[in-house]
Amino acid sequence: MTAAPKLAMRGVSKSFPGVRALDDVSITVRAGEVLGVVGVNGAGKTTLMNVLGGIYQPESGVIEIDGRVVALHRPMDADEAGIAFIHQELLYFPTLSVAENMLINHLPASRVFPFVADKSATFARAQEVLDLLGTGINSRARMEDLSVGEKQVVEIARALATGADIVIFDEPSSSLSIKEKEALFAIVRRLRSEGKAVIYISHFLDEIMDLCDSFAVLRNGSLAGAGAVADVSKTDIIEMIVGTAVSEVGARRRNTRISPLLEIDGIESGVLLNGVSFTLHHGEVCGLWGLMGSGRTELIRAILGLDSMAAGCLRVVENGRSRRITSRELLSRTGYVTENRRTDGLFLEEPVWKNITAATLTEYARGRMRVLDKAAEAKTAQRFIDKLKIMTPGHETPAANLSGGNQQKVVFSKWLARRPEILILDEPTRGVDVGAKREIGDLVTSLASEGTAVLLVTSEIEEMVGLSDRVLVLRDGLIVSEIAGEAITEARLMAAAMGEGAANG
Repeated sequence: MTAAPKLAMRGVSKSFPGVRALDDVSITVRAGEVLGVVGVNGAGKTTLMNVLGGIYQPESGVIEIDGRVVALHRPMDADEAGIAFIHQELLYFPTLSVAENMLINHLPASRVFPFVADKSATFARAQEVLDLLGTGINSRARMEDLSVGEKQVVEIARALATGADIVIFDEPSSSLSIKEKEALFAIVRRLRSEGKAVIYISHFLDEIMDLCDSFAVLRNGSLAGAGAVADVSKTDIIEMIVGTAVSEVGARRRNTRISPLLEIDGIESGVLLNGVSFTLHHGEVCGLWGLMGSGRTELIRAILGLDSMAAGCLRVVENGRSRRITSRELLSRTGYVTENRRTDGLFLEEPVWKNITAATLTEYARGRMRVLDKAAEAKTAQRFIDKLKIMTPGHETPAANLSGGNQQKVVFSKWLARRPEILILDEPTRGVDVGAKREIGDLVTSLASEGTAVLLVTSEIEEMVGLSDRVLVLRDGLIVSEIAGEAITEARLMAAAMGEGAANG
């Protein structure tokens, strides 16, 4: 008789307002098995794991551990059930020791003073677990002095110190060096050999194929495929992820490469970017596509001078001639819609009109005292409110009171008022509804048709396919493929990002 799976999630469904996040999803993982969970952003991976972690309550379905149904109403329930998460965004106390971080909820008490932690016992217990993992980390070291990879090992050690039998890794390799990745993979294999049930969430199919025994593919909240890794190829999994064959042909696109505008040459920055070069043209939407950790946002930050460049240069093409420019000069010719509008894009408590004119205040300075002409500012703001159909009671309304889609239109208005030659969009439709997405997409296409060069970063593959005239695919800090025109399809983009063939268009 076959033993029951260590963990089984059966028929799990979960909805949020207007969204069916999970629809009758079932997965199982046995002791001594690594299950790889894959899917594009928004496929349901995070929601499924949050159900398992007691953060969300499913509307239907059950969770079983060792064949017994368990109720996970809160994260503490998951912890007590032996479930541990290794999150992509590591959480730790930087000024505390490794040992204190590992055992923060289970500090050994002093025999003399029961309400005081026994530091010697804490260091000894933590070191014992670290040594079992084959790491050279000292339990007395301060967390802030460790590398990213070492901090992740500490997170794994914390999970094992609590006696977890089910360990979940959420995109664990996205910020690691090659050497750190190898150490991580060795630990995952060790956990499997020790009989742990491991769930490994990753965008990188090489990792799924090399590390995992089984796989589960989520697409649009449903289970699109599952089985043994040995029975499938990377191409098979890609087709499950996107729902179409890799050879699928996309819609016909216009040729927008009228003339070059900006040349990016040999950009190196941080530990990821390693000699990135490309040219941006007038009137095109050029997409930067890649999976988590590929270097998309890092590239934009380096180009704009927000992060320092170790090597490389920027050139602008004017009257057929190329000349070198600084990031500061590029910023003066560029609009930048940042990834997080509430943190980086808006003055939330200020009225809509002040947000719209925030990037062009010098145009409204009057007289020797350079006093701002508020009436002129308000007139400009009203023009963009009308043009972009921003739904607001009036231009005096605080930006915080608008919906997400209308807030994003205000951010666009701020930069359009500046009449930029280049518009950089980092996740331009994140957190907005379907109607607003369509309107923003139409706006991007219109701007390109008027001659604006658009550099687009988005995690939504449908958006990348629908808006881009040309896509540069990044992997491990390098451009590995360029796909243009009718060759741009979801399947081709995923294949290139995951390393399945050249996928050049």
